[in-house]
Amino acid sequence: MQKERAAVFIDGNNLYSGLRDCYGLERLELEGFCKHIIQDRDLVGIYYADAPFVQGFGSNNYGTQQKYFAYLKNVKGLIFLKGYYNTRTRPPTEKLADVFLATYLVDLCHRDQFDIAYLVSGDSDYIPAIDVVVREGKKVMNVYFDNAKRKSYNLRTHCQNLFKNITGTIANQYKWLP
Repeated sequence: MQKERAAVFIDGNNLYSGLRDCYGLERLELEGFCKHIIQDRDLVGIYYADAPFVQGFGSNNYGTQQKYFAYLKNVKGLIFLKGYYNTRTRPPTEKLADVFLATYLVDLCHRDQFDIAYLVSGDSDYIPAIDVVVREGKKVMNVYFDNAKRKSYNLRTHCQNLFKNITGTIANQYKWLP
């Protein structure tokens, strides 16, 4: 019997904020983390969307993020979807990253590239894309935090209530060390 094909879609900024708010961590070692969440399925790809921080608004955060982006280039099967920050708004706002992720989610669904998508985010902006994927007969698992600081209940209901919790134990087990 053929294993189910799994694709992981990661909203980098949303994951970063959740890890920081919930556990005081910033980033995860993605290869191990993704293998952990998909269990015994075949990992067909990791799609990571994020935008580089604006250097003038915190050079320490920018430098650490750039080290992490360099690490991501070596993660097998990872496709980096690069957004940007609009510096004309105060504070600067992230642009394109979640649109890229939603577009890839729907496109790969229509090209039958996965059986189950793992969406690592708590952002309800993904709901229209999730609804398309589910309507096409695919499964979507929401992977996020389940605590008072960060929740994704709106997403879960659209993901057929398929949910995996990023616990403190899991976050610490896959904590990225620069």
